[in-house]
Amino acid sequence: MPFASGGDLQGGTLAQTPNGECEARMGQERVYCSDLCLASGEPMLGTAVQVDVWLLLEYRPAWRRKAVDDNDLAPETLAWLRQQVGAFEASGRKVRPQLVRRPGRDDAGVAVFVAQDGCLGRLDVGDYRDLAGLNLTEAELEVVSEPHYFVCTNGQRDLCCARYGLPAWTRLQEAVGERAWQTTHVGGHRFAPNVLVLPQGALYGRVTEDSVAAFVETIEAGDLAKQFLRGRSMWPPEAQAAEALLEGASTLKAVHGEDVTFATASGEKTVRVRRASSPWKMIPSCGVTEPEDVFPFVSA
Repeated sequence: MPFASGGDLQGGTLAQTPNGECEARMGQERVYCSDLCLASGEPMLGTAVQVDVWLLLEYRPAWRRKAVDDNDLAPETLAWLRQQVGAFEASGRKVRPQLVRRPGRDDAGVAVFVAQDGCLGRLDVGDYRDLAGLNLTEAELEVVSEPHYFVCTNGQRDLCCARYGLPAWTRLQEAVGERAWQTTHVGGHRFAPNVLVLPQGALYGRVTEDSVAAFVETIEAGDLAKQFLRGRSMWPPEAQAAEALLEGASTLKAVHGEDVTFATASGEKTVRVRRASSPWKMIPSCGVTEPEDVFPFVSA
């Protein structure tokens, strides 16, 4: 059995075949990839991009399709950002730079966040020129302990991210105030609304505006919101999926094929996960007409 099941597709007809193939037959209405994905029941566990270091730079103007590379930042600032990515990568870390913003923020200056190893640090500077000469691998950052929520809202990259991400961000802002931010592409358009929670380091999907209250309540209590979990980004896909099956998992000890071992309060425990043997055919993004084969994790 898959980890999750789906619902009905509104505005059209969807056929779910035994191997997970999703076939949508629509009229002239626009089809959104996240609607197709939800209706198909594609499981989300193990789909978070694997990242050791999240590097978030505030950028308030409108975002283009590939906003991190295509923007109006000064060449010196872009060079600085590349240098920071390279500095972390030099130590063997997987780094993902993101642009973030919080519409309505009156504070002058620029915020920078660095998340790694379950910790989140923040630095505020007067403007981008103040970043020159700053090495984030050595800088003393303000430690941020409260959960911060970064919602992918870049509709230039995928329509679903704006259509569903913006309402989710609005509801999150109402719930947690200035701890709710917008961010650029985090991967997995079809799971929109996507929310990255730091310092927890977990990526969540399908956090609709109606589910935000329950989602926030769980996160603020210090727990994983497993109903929405895609995975803890610092772990490989197998461990991302396995964590959801084990209560009290704390430290990842080993991954051996389908067997994933965690440390728990009662000792080490091993969970077995496996991928589906037959592909699910999914539309990965709005505007794409040909489905791609995906092999989601299913219970062993």
